[in-house]
Amino acid sequence: MNKPSIGRLTYMHPAFGEVFYLRMLLCHQKGSTSFEDLMTVNNSIRSTYREACLAMGLLGDDKEWFTTMEEAAATATSAQLRTLFSHILQFYDVANPLKLWKQCWKLMSDDIPIRVASSLRISRVYVNSEELEGYVLYELQILLYQYSKTVSDFGLPRIPPHLLDDLQNRLIMEEKNYDRETLLAEKSILESKLNDKQLMIYNLVISSNSTRKQELIFVYCHGGTGKTFLWKAITTAFRADGKIVLTVASSGIASLLLPTGRTAHSRFKIPIDLTDESMCNIKKKMQMASLHKKTELIIWDEVPMNDRKCLETLDRTLRDIYDTPKIPFGGLTFILGGDFRQTLPVKKKMRKT
Repeated sequence: MNKPSIGRLTYMHPAFGEVFYLRMLLCHQKGSTSFEDLMTVNNSIRSTYREACLAMGLLGDDKEWFTTMEEAAATATSAQLRTLFSHILQFYDVANPLKLWKQCWKLMSDDIPIRVASSLRISRVYVNSEELEGYVLYELQILLYQYSKTVSDFGLPRIPPHLLDDLQNRLIMEEKNYDRETLLAEKSILESKLNDKQLMIYNLVISSNSTRKQELIFVYCHGGTGKTFLWKAITTAFRADGKIVLTVASSGIASLLLPTGRTAHSRFKIPIDLTDESMCNIKKKMQMASLHKKTELIIWDEVPMNDRKCLETLDRTLRDIYDTPKIPFGGLTFILGGDFRQTLPVKKKMRKT
């Protein structure tokens, strides 16, 4: 007496041809007792296993390739899946490569954040969906080069320009390394707690970013009126959308109150000895310059404590980086905050005659 048993079918690569389609039939044909039964569809015996799969509708809309990728994902690494996908594109007749890509690209992306974090020597990194897809496209492009093909030859999306430069730029990744889901939840809470005047400034800044219109804002009020809370609300809103905000203050103590705050001299490489022609120590091809090009907003708290030449130096530098000599701060939205009443009077040392 035969006892019922549970078996496991070995994974088959599409390169095995008919054996691959035989395995597919074994997974879908029920009650078959012979190979002829497997190949019989609608009371008609098909000449090949592939024809039987086609008659059953298993091959329509590239189902066999999606099934192949899905089954391989259970045991294969992301790198192996990318190699498999490149083989499918090159050697097999895929009806709609773009649709197959949209269904499968996330299966091939698991190792990307780890590789980016490793290259930057940080513990972890958050890579948004657009960057993740672009990086997988780049890896696929490398595999297709050996066949003298590109991703564009198969109708796949183009690799975003400057993608690799951004992912290999430690400064940019540090400023985007936030859990956006957590920030989205925090954004709504902070927004609901803003008073009328804070909300007016908040809406102005958000609107300027959505309309791509530069705003130069100075928030003038004394300590304890909620400037720091406003900075946090604006910063959270921008970072929740994956945008870069640089928050600086004039002193180290004041910078500790800002979200990931830095001193202005540290962040912008402002020289100690300033003149009317000083420039920040930032060259156009430096990673710092790339960071500024990706920045959407700069918040500078306690700005009255700085020499006016600090702002003028940064202004000249940003105009140079953005190649906009006639637009203040290169067209970047700027928020300054502080209280002139907290600034001590300064009297120049009188020389003895």
